[in-house]
Amino acid sequence: MKAMGQSFSLAVLALLPAGPTLAQEKGCIELKTTAQTEQVTVGADGQRQTTLVPAATVTPGTEVIWTVTATNVCGKPAGDVAIDSPVPEHMVFIAGSAVAAAFTVSYSIDGARYGSPEALNVREADGSTRPARPEEYRHVRYAMRAALAPGAAVTARYRTRVE
Repeated sequence: MKAMGQSFSLAVLALLPAGPTLAQEKGCIELKTTAQTEQVTVGADGQRQTTLVPAATVTPGTEVIWTVTATNVCGKPAGDVAIDSPVPEHMVFIAGSAVAAAFTVSYSIDGARYGSPEALNVREADGSTRPARPEEYRHVRYAMRAALAPGAAVTARYRTRVE
């Protein structure tokens, strides 16, 4: 990343949350992760329209929308599907941005322990603990509530901000 205030190219392959699928049926879940930003345009009628476009060059403060699509490529239902999506380096998670209708969402500050926001605590240098702040989340985990049917696809999305 370049100095604060300058733009940099979002190396999508380097920054994509490369989270594994923790599926019971290995090889049945195909994941696709995309990084996008919002682009606002004004139509001929004067109406503002917001669309998602591929993230290419971003600057500190830019929000990046991460969309993970999980597709069952096998001929049988895939159960126990969980997707771990790490928050990329130089980015922070945006509070309340995880959207995933078919999933239960949990978070982690260390990549090892996951839980609801209320269950995540940070130990301070003096030994005291405090609730973790959303910008301290380093992983978002999506766990399917039901088996994914053959050929079916589901999506999950969250936002980060470039620091």
